[in-house]
Amino acid sequence: MSLLLACIMFSVCPAYPRDLNVVFIPKSRDQDFWTFMRQGVERAVQEAGGVRLTWRGPAHNDDVESQVQILRIYSRPDVDAIIIAATDRARLAGPVRQAVAQGIKVVAVDSALDGNAHANFVTTDNVAAGRLAAERLAGLLNRQGSVAVLRTVPGSGSTDDRANGFIDYLKKHAPQLTVVADEYGGGTRGKAHRSAELLLRKYPDVDGIFAVNESSADGMLRALRQAGLAGKKKFLGFDSTDFLLDGLRRQEIHGLVVQDPRQMGYLAMKAAVAAARGNAVKPALIQTEAVMVTLDNHRKPEIQALLVP
Repeated sequence: MSLLLACIMFSVCPAYPRDLNVVFIPKSRDQDFWTFMRQGVERAVQEAGGVRLTWRGPAHNDDVESQVQILRIYSRPDVDAIIIAATDRARLAGPVRQAVAQGIKVVAVDSALDGNAHANFVTTDNVAAGRLAAERLAGLLNRQGSVAVLRTVPGSGSTDDRANGFIDYLKKHAPQLTVVADEYGGGTRGKAHRSAELLLRKYPDVDGIFAVNESSADGMLRALRQAGLAGKKKFLGFDSTDFLLDGLRRQEIHGLVVQDPRQMGYLAMKAAVAAARGNAVKPALIQTEAVMVTLDNHRKPEIQALLVP
């Protein structure tokens, strides 16, 4: 006897007669950040039970069109929920609304989406994280001099929030620190490296630098080394990789703002499963914290847990 026939005849239908199909769409495949996040996602899948996970994202976080296409491909009747880290908060909003109109629950993670079609948004408090970087850099520079900001791509809500939080803090609390450059470097390590080279040529006397994510920090560190300036400029990065941690240990990077992508992924999957099962998580905004990692604290166990995939 089929499960459906048994349900009709005997009213013994299980609460969830099939596995939930949940699709996770990251910003890219080329950053360690998503390796951390997937670990949290998979832990939540195991705890929830009855969930099939599909993980598919574009190669780089500036390939907005590919992410839009992936979202459209999986906006279909057999998909129960989609978790997406939007590469562009505005351009992804329409396709997300279309997915939701088909009955799919959408959870935004890491980076904001315009509109309110999504059930939840799980993210670092990125404005606060930017302020954390500004506070550190201002202290290193005795609150005077010049600084440059290297962003990634326009429309990326998370990284723009970090840059804006950084700049806002300096305006309010370190007005003698002048932001002489605030530029978008591109969505890959290679593009960020080339942009960082140009920035350093244009502003050779800049005193401090803040790079807003993994790829921009990677590109800036390579450019500083190539120019013979590594360790001579006060440099704050964001997120962690073996390469960036090597820069920290060499005192070429003077602080890394590090998120908890495992926890973000875990909470995003929990929210997606709950929404798909009709039990939406409240509040809609779920925020996690970032920490400042320095040469002095990077070996502490609680910090190491954030740094090692």
